[in-house]
Formats: sequence, C-alpha cells, structure tokens
Amino acid sequence: MNDSLPAVSIIMPAYKRIDYLKEAIESALAQTFTDFEIVVCDDSAEPKIADLCQSYEDSRIIYRANPQNLGIAMNNLSGFQAARADLLTKLDDDDRWLPDFLEELVPEMLSNPNICLSFCDHWIIDAAGDRMVTKTEEQTTRFGRSGIDRGLVKQPQKLIFNKSIPLASSAVFRKSAIDWSAYSEKVGGAYDFFLSSCLVSSGMDVFYVPERLTEYRIHGGSGTSTRALQNCLETLFVSEKVYQNPFFDEIASEYRQLCAYNSKRTGNESLKQGKVLSALYYYSRSLKYQLLG
Repeated sequence: MNDSLPAVSIIMPAYKRIDYLKEAIESALAQTFTDFEIVVCDDSAEPKIADLCQSYEDSRIIYRANPQNLGIAMNNLSGFQAARADLLTKLDDDDRWLPDFLEELVPEMLSNPNICLSFCDHWIIDAAGDRMVTKTEEQTTRFGRSGIDRGLVKQPQKLIFNKSIPLASSAVFRKSAIDWSAYSEKVGGAYDFFLSSCLVSSGMDVFYVPERLTEYRIHGGSGTSTRALQNCLETLFVSEKVYQNPFFDEIASEYRQLCAYNSKRTGNESLKQGKVLSALYYYSRSLKYQLLG
C-alpha cells in the first residue's frame, strides 16, 4: 500500500451480500476523484467477501473482518476508527455511487477547512438496481432537500429535524469534527442521524449539492424492514439526545415534537409485538413531550 495518506476514506460495512457488495465496490472504484482508500468492514467474516476484495488487486481496498459480530453501530465505528483520512464517507454494501460523487463533494471541503459536512441528493433504486423515479421525488420533497439551494446551508439546525442528510450513502464529513466519546452501540441503525446531529452542532459549515449523485437501494433484505422495534428505540434515543443538545435550543419546540412522535411510534411498534406495558410507557412518554409544548 502507498504510505501517503489518502484524501478520503470510504467506509463500506459489509454483511454477507456478495452481489450487491460487488456493485458498491465497483461504483467506488469508478470515481473520477481517485485519492481514496476503501475500508471494507466485514461483520460476517465471510470468506467470499475477503476473496472478492482481493480479486480487484487494488491496494486502495483494505479488508477487515471482525472476530465477532459487532452490529450496525459498532461495525461502522470500527471502520471510522481504522480510516486514515480525516474526510470520511459511507457506502453501504447494497448502495451505489455515480462516478462524480466524490468529485462534486470533496474538493469544496479540501479548499474550505470550516466545512464539516457536504451532502447531495440521491436516487432510490429497487432490488434490481432500477431507479424508482416517483419514490425518489417524494423523498426529496419529504426530507426537505427540494428547498435547499446549492452551497452553504443557511439554517443547518433544521436539517436534523427534517432528516435531510443522507449520511449513510450520500455525504462526506470530517472525522475531527465529531466527539467520538459520545458514540455508543445505543445509536444502532440511527448512527447516521446521530453523526449528522454531531456534525451540525459543531457549529462548522455544511455544504449541499442538489444533484442526485448516489443510489440508495430498497429491497427485502434491508435492515429497516427486519428490525422495526429496535429501529424505533434507536431513533428515539438519538432524537432525545438532539433535544437535550443546547445547540438546538432555538428550535427546541420542533425537536420536542420529534421526540413525541418517536415515542408514540415506539409505543405503536411495542403494541404490535404484544408488549403492552412497554407500549403504555412510550405512549405516556409521548404525552409528556406534548404537554411540555
């Protein structure tokens, strides 16, 4: 491997999905901006994944197998910690990038050290890799990206409330801008929500590119479809952390509403699973947030 440090570290958590992983790796290798390393964090220690990484014979690809399963949050953390660059970006093993993704986001950050985060819009694709145009348009609008102009974001606090930042697939961020001591396995699948809030609350600048430069895949094996209650708990944990952060006091009422919503959502999912007492607890928590308003 070249001893010089790369400009960007691409963190690619993997878990068994060989076919999708191949597409993800090749979309990274096809980038027009080439000064990067790819850190593949294999949480399944699958020999076929190791073989795939080695088959490219590219020294920029670093394969790391966890000796035991770490779960979503900590597997990502293992990659972030292993990264040699200060600029990090995530590419899940079932997503893809367009060739100019890094070229559009990285140079702005290299020239302006006060930018802690650059992100873009993205396409939604299905299991076969086909673009879902209507769903893509709906999500761009739903998450508030349609109302953001290219350049520095004027009110970055609202990005967290609107869930505008697709950090898991469509962002580049500074490792040094995050207090990693606050990161824990409790953030789970909401690690992107958590890291986005950390970056925004750093007080540094956020840069947006409205073009759709990545492809986020929705399919039957997606984590969001298999661990609904756990996702609710993790999202509630992070939303309460954001609400308690003084940086967001200016729009605290909006984040209080978010906590109320996520508490109710957790209660609903608990009830679906027959956990009546847990459901009542989260419903009462939701009511408490509403009364505070």
